[in-house]
Amino acid sequence: MQKEVIISIQGMEKMQEDSEAVNTKLVTEGKYYKKGDKHYLSYKETEATGFGATTTMLKIEKDAVSVTRYGQINSHMIFKNGERHTGHYETPFGSFTIGVVSDAVRVEMEEGKGLIDIHYMLEIDNNTRAEHQLSLHVQEME
Repeated sequence: MQKEVIISIQGMEKMQEDSEAVNTKLVTEGKYYKKGDKHYLSYKETEATGFGATTTMLKIEKDAVSVTRYGQINSHMIFKNGERHTGHYETPFGSFTIGVVSDAVRVEMEEGKGLIDIHYMLEIDNNTRAEHQLSLHVQEME
């Protein structure tokens, strides 16, 4: 059964070791459902995130999170503890290969609520570009 949820997203991006971190925060409405032992979230991005006209879908497993974006931005990223995954990232300005190296993925999901924490390094065309921290807090709308 699909549920309406509120998703609070906090992100941190640090481009270089000696640079200052950039923090972002977004609270948005989304949809949640569970199929088997997997949880699914989807929400529409906004211009504030830089991904306007894009829908984000998360497939959440016990030890991994897949993020797929489609629309103005098209990408697929897999976050799994201690693993490196590559994918393609398409923007209106061009496309490139990305690599995601996750060193911490924590998932605590229940029916319609939960917490996801991901810490990873982002590579663009095989060069490390930035350290990222992503936290999502999900709660069912009342």
